[in-house]
Amino acid sequence: MRVVLDTSVLITALRSSTGAAAENLRLVLLKELTILMDYKLACEYRDVALRAEHLNVSCKTEEETTLLLDVLEALAEPVLIVVRRAPLSQDANDDMVLEVAINGRADAIVTNNTKHFREPAKRFRLEVMTPAELLNEFRKRR
Repeated sequence: MRVVLDTSVLITALRSSTGAAAENLRLVLLKELTILMDYKLACEYRDVALRAEHLNVSCKTEEETTLLLDVLEALAEPVLIVVRRAPLSQDANDDMVLEVAINGRADAIVTNNTKHFREPAKRFRLEVMTPAELLNEFRKRR
């Protein structure tokens, strides 16, 4: 499956090694899921993940978090944003995720904020799933 992880999912996975978001991240690291990313989304991931409050909760150092982000970027399928359709939603960061999903032909956007994504994603026939829903769908497809 080709997915775009909303920043909220990445942060949830970094802050706790248990739960659906952490399992989503493990599946990406095991190359069971293909993560899609563009430069702007990679920068967003870094900006948020390296904030002191997230590092403190995750009990990871800045170096450990940076290494994990480096690995994610190396594993990601790069997406070139050819067509910009913004504004798609009321939040520019949501638009950034939607544009990666649309241009990268994602199977799903994975987010903890499904209500923000469902309506604009519907126009492009994109699935919007929580981390738990992605795990269920992944298991069905196996």
